[in-house]
This record gives sequence, C-alpha cells and structure tokens, in this order.
Amino acid sequence: MIEFEHSLFKLLLLVAVLSAKPPGRKWLPFVIGGAFLLALLPPPVDIPVPWELLLGLAVPLLLWQNARRIIRAKWQNNWKDLVLWVASALLFATVFWVFKELEIASALLFGLIAASLIWSVGEDETNATMVSLIGPFTLIILLAEVDPFISTPSQYLGGVFSGLFFGALIAFLAVLLACKTAPQYRDWIAIGQIFLSYWVAVGTGVSAVAASLASTITFGTLGLYYKFWRYQRVTPTPLNTWPGFSIILATFLLLGWQGHYPPSRFVLVEVLVGFVVGFGIAWIGQRLDLAAFPHRLTLWRVGLRVSLLIFPALLIWPHQTMEQPQLLGYAIGIALINIVVARFTIDFFFARQ
Repeated sequence: MIEFEHSLFKLLLLVAVLSAKPPGRKWLPFVIGGAFLLALLPPPVDIPVPWELLLGLAVPLLLWQNARRIIRAKWQNNWKDLVLWVASALLFATVFWVFKELEIASALLFGLIAASLIWSVGEDETNATMVSLIGPFTLIILLAEVDPFISTPSQYLGGVFSGLFFGALIAFLAVLLACKTAPQYRDWIAIGQIFLSYWVAVGTGVSAVAASLASTITFGTLGLYYKFWRYQRVTPTPLNTWPGFSIILATFLLLGWQGHYPPSRFVLVEVLVGFVVGFGIAWIGQRLDLAAFPHRLTLWRVGLRVSLLIFPALLIWPHQTMEQPQLLGYAIGIALINIVVARFTIDFFFARQ
C-alpha cells in the first residue's frame, strides 16, 4: 500500500507541475522534460524521503489549488467539450485495453481519468470546466480516502460529514479573523486555515479531503461575499508563483529520480501511440476552439504538453488500480459527489444574495 500511495503522490505532483501557470513560462516544457529524463537515470545514492511530511505539506496546497477551480468552474460544459472528452476517454481506454491488456472496466475508468487530466492541465483556472476537475480530485481521493472507505464504509461516511463540519467551522472562524485583519494578511490566513483543517481532520481521524474541501469552499465563497480580494479573484495561487512552482517541481524531480523508472520498449511503443492519440485530440480541440487547447500555443507545444503528461503517467501509475477497477470506481464516485455538493453549495449561497 505504501508504494501505491507514493506513486499516486508523484502523479499528483506531476499534474500540479503541468497545471501551474508561473510567469514567464516559455521554456517550462523543456525544464519539465529534462526533469522526466533525469528520472530515467539510476540515482548514485539513496536519499531518505520524509514521505509523511511531504504529504502533509503538499496535499493541502494541491487541494486548495484544485478546490479554487470549483468556485470559478463552468457548471455546464460546451457540448463540443463533452463530446471530445468522451471520445478521448474511449480512445485512451482502447490504448490501455490493447497494450496493457486491462479489463474493459479498468480501461474505461483509466481512460476517463487520463482524458480529464489532459483537460485539467490545459485549461486556465478562469475557464475551468467540470470535466477537468474529475481527474485531479480522483487522484487525491485515491491517495487519501479510498482505503478507509473500503475498510469501513459506514465509519468513513461519518468521517466525511465530520470533516465537512470541521472544515466549514475553521473556515468560518478564519473569515471572522480576516474581516478584522489588514488585506495583506488575508492570503496567509487563507492558506493557514486549510492546513489547520487538514491537520485537525488527520488528528481526529475524519476525512481530511472533506475538511480541506469544505474549508476552501467556505472561505472562498465568504471571501467573495465580503470582497476580500481585488477583482473578486480567489487568492493566493502559490503554485502559480516561481517559488511555489519550484518547490513542487524540485520535489517531483527528487522523487522521480529516486524512484527510477527505466522504460521498456513495449512501454515506449505504448507511449508513442498515446502521444499520437493525444496529439490528434489537441489538433481537434484547437479546431473546435476549446479552452483546454488554446490557440495562443502552437500545436506542437500543446502536443508536447500532452506527451509530458502521458509518458510519466504510464510509467508511474500504480498497477493495483489496474488490477482492481473498483478502486477507480470508488474514487471517481467520491470525487464526483464532493465536486457536485461543493458546486451546489456555492450556487445556493450566491443565489440567496
């Protein structure tokens, strides 16, 4: 199970690196590509990795980064987005079914997540769609929530509601504090309250994901209501700054290098086919003028970004989920429930203003 969690954590870091939008990122694909190539080389020394500390520091930030997208996400997707997303999921599922010889259920679920991740790394936060949220939240749920759900489902559901209560309460208290604080300190309060929610949930044995999600949604919506931020844009965005991005990239680089993933010829052929499929999806997406495939980027850069996601994902993805499709099914279901409940809560709140 430890190897399973470590693999998922690396995938979350990968998605965070590709989704981040630091300023002046013209050479970013080459930097990321160099990091991936380094992961193919055997490390000369083994460096002890403080996994629990890294998880405790990174997961709240990744939750904040993705939960903020729910606040601004479009509830209704463009029908072109949905059609191409479903077609992409089926194409990737076919690749996984043929090359990895997965069961149809596993291949379909894996294809759905892969397509969602492509949308999530392509869209800007201001143009995020609901389909782009499924992949990142599924990875977070797989990392933090699936094991307790399978072990004790009734206790887990109770932990979800307890986590929602703790997160909302901490966020409400943080909002009261922010109202009495100078504007320049509110971003620190925003980040501090999600860390507090996460660690209180971990310490009390309730759902840390539910607590963190509730704290972000509550703080974000109340912050918009009280006009905490200029231009009504929820901040901070730590991963979109060079210091925050550099920390995430360096962590992924270290873990990937220490993990060392020598690719086989079969995997390289699989990746090549996946890249061709991804490149075709990017070409169609640009022709349909979809937000996930912006015209400001050349087609080769969009295709390169897709390949930078597919290549390491196929190497890192934990095989336990491929052999147990129920893990993916549970995670996708829990992720959808969290996203839908959060979105309806936001709509209900603003509809009553």
